[in-house]
Amino acid sequence: MTTGRQTRFPMTRNALAELRHKPRRVIAVIVAIMISVGYLTASVTILAGETATFEHSTIARVSETDVVVTVRTDDPAAQADLVARVTDVAGVASADLSFLSRGWVTGASDWVQQQSVPANPKLRWTDLAEGRWPGTPDEIVLGNVTARQLNLRVGDRVTINDSNTINGSSSSATLTVTGLTQEGDTLLSGLALSSFVAPSFYTVADAIHTSGQTEILVIGDGTVSQERLAERVTAVAGGNRVETSSGMVQRIISQRTQGVSIFLLLLLVFGAVALLVGSIMIVNTFLILVAQRRRQIGLLRAVGAQRDHIRRGLLVEATAIGVTGSLLGVGLGVALSAVVAVVLGGQFAVPAGQVIAVAVVGVAIAVLSVLVPARRAAMIAPLDALRTVAGDAIGRRTSLVRRAAPLALVALGLAAIGLGFTGTAFALLYSVGGSFVCAVGLLAAIGLYLPALLRGLGSTLRRTGPTARLATDNTLRNPGRAAATGAALMLAVGLVVSLQVGAASMNATVDSNLDARFPVDVTVSMFEGPLPAGVVSDISAVAGISDATGVRSARVTFEGGGKPKPVRALSPDVEAMAIVSAPRPPITAGVILADPYLLADAGIRDGSSVTVTGRSGSVTLPVEGDHLAPTDGLIVAPRVLSALDGDAPVSTVWAKARPGADITELRSRLRTVVEPLTGAEIGGGLTGKAIYHTALDRLLALTTMLLAVAVLIALVGVGNTLGLSVFERTRESALLRALGLQRRQLRWMLAIEAALLSLAGAAVGIAAGTFFGWVGTYAVSRELSLENIRFAMSVSQTLGVTVVAVVAGILASVLPGRRAARATPVEALAET
Repeated sequence: MTTGRQTRFPMTRNALAELRHKPRRVIAVIVAIMISVGYLTASVTILAGETATFEHSTIARVSETDVVVTVRTDDPAAQADLVARVTDVAGVASADLSFLSRGWVTGASDWVQQQSVPANPKLRWTDLAEGRWPGTPDEIVLGNVTARQLNLRVGDRVTINDSNTINGSSSSATLTVTGLTQEGDTLLSGLALSSFVAPSFYTVADAIHTSGQTEILVIGDGTVSQERLAERVTAVAGGNRVETSSGMVQRIISQRTQGVSIFLLLLLVFGAVALLVGSIMIVNTFLILVAQRRRQIGLLRAVGAQRDHIRRGLLVEATAIGVTGSLLGVGLGVALSAVVAVVLGGQFAVPAGQVIAVAVVGVAIAVLSVLVPARRAAMIAPLDALRTVAGDAIGRRTSLVRRAAPLALVALGLAAIGLGFTGTAFALLYSVGGSFVCAVGLLAAIGLYLPALLRGLGSTLRRTGPTARLATDNTLRNPGRAAATGAALMLAVGLVVSLQVGAASMNATVDSNLDARFPVDVTVSMFEGPLPAGVVSDISAVAGISDATGVRSARVTFEGGGKPKPVRALSPDVEAMAIVSAPRPPITAGVILADPYLLADAGIRDGSSVTVTGRSGSVTLPVEGDHLAPTDGLIVAPRVLSALDGDAPVSTVWAKARPGADITELRSRLRTVVEPLTGAEIGGGLTGKAIYHTALDRLLALTTMLLAVAVLIALVGVGNTLGLSVFERTRESALLRALGLQRRQLRWMLAIEAALLSLAGAAVGIAAGTFFGWVGTYAVSRELSLENIRFAMSVSQTLGVTVVAVVAGILASVLPGRRAARATPVEALAET
């Protein structure tokens, strides 16, 4: 064949024909790419939709505006004058005052965000779920979730206090609930919000708006751009801040969604993991394909194909596979995000640029994954067309450098982790970077320790018969293939276990810190006077409460060098201290405990002496900051309270919630009990704990679901490896059948191989995941200044991951086993 004909060798046509005639060989690769790309596509599209929903709920009041003026005066006359000036600006269609504030609900520790009802219906950004909009100053609309938690319905009355006068007696309003609005929920709820305040709506005439933020919402007539309209409004705004609505949106979102960028980074990291697991499987698959097509490639070389032609053919195959898998993955991801948007009632958004980038990455991964197999295929000589297929890399020795490099990476990673644990600057960076380097080293070194682990796991099975001995030997015959499969499983299982250990440890650590920050789950207290008889038993009987006891308290004043401050002094006895989340000894008579924020507000240093005066006398004692004390009170020993007020009544109830109690339902039941008590207030740290746990549980559930993709890809890789090895070992299987191995024994042999590979990969993944999960917990806890860092691990979840990996690996061997057992010995030998 001439040089010109060699140059025009039709490798592209041959590669595409190979895919058309033998598609089963690459189906698993296409599925892996489809799942990986689908995962990433779903991640970016779901996040885009959720971000849009979150943004809309966060800044919905200005979503229909063009320009927003933040008014800096509380004078109604000045506000009205400014509105008139803005309305007269050329290009302005309407200008409406909007009031925004926060209020404290009497009888509960709940806050609501108060929003005036816009006069322009176009600016009413939420829908009513029930009832009507408020029409008079004594009416209000609440969110439906908030109303359920407060045990309120349309027609009920609620008292809201000015947010600046929690401990005073001025500025409060008792309002009638006229309607309920929809309160949406998103995946980002609890992860990015800087505060947890429920919405409510009232008329502009309501007095409580005076403590909040005032804005003028400007809608243009469409004749000029937002930027130009903002310039015109600025000219008459008189020093008040003027922003385009889009600019205000970006400012608010950047202030309130710091967590979203971390969440996006987390999703992309998990997506990169899924692609990495997929690429390991793709490399392994193409290596096996090259080994099984060795004679075919040798024949192509014999008829004129050059090394470049062989490489080009495999690259064409990889590109076609990557394009097919990426297109299917994009479709899968977009469909999944649409389902999520419908289920959550959020917005559906497809960021075209990001989706295209994801698809390109999928194709690139497929092409890059074939470079090593293509290089190996190009080295096949024409004489290999006359040889039988041999297992690739059998007996190949590993050089000393290749052995030492992974171990050096592990040592370097451990050193960085140790440096991060010392609390030095950039400790989190050292810990995370060291964990990554250490993980890469463990993956690279898997060929050194996996055979020993397989040998150890198979040592017991070998005694059960020849089938188990053959299966164990087969896992050791090709270390490269076993290492690739084991690495994929190790990475996938290790990440899941790392997440589980990290989540369990963070939950335990957060619980410990929350118990210190919110030591009492539920409090019911009277601001003045005693609680009626029987309240303690009524609260004890509430479903979800495990224990309750009364606490004596008195009104006192305390002074630490400044102006005397009126507060309450509570005196918990031994029984009350038993209800505290974290066990504590009884309060001593030589100290006074005060909330740290109360001390800071009063300008009193921790440890300094304060004088507390009650109806019966006064005491001077050192004060210590302690979250056991309520925000408006002190904690003193019973003897000290008797010196301050000998007749101090039981005016507070401390209660402990049952584990797993529904917080919303519990608070609703408590309000039913407390509602008849004039002046009673529900408090405690249960809601604060629930907020943190909701965020952690949501993050855990979502990330576990996403990491399951990596496990799925790894298990697909196990099945693909077994399936291709059946083709590679056709002659071997035929000889075994000819020597008397039964079909069921052949199927059982492959099942044992899959189980050994899955169990070995899962064992290494569990060990590594446990270690890295603890490292991550420690690093993040130190970064967040959390104390009492705890290690926790769910044994049941870890065993569940192991069982799933092994069972799925065995199931993955079913089809390859049936295919191997279906052929008769004569047919198999003839094919080889």
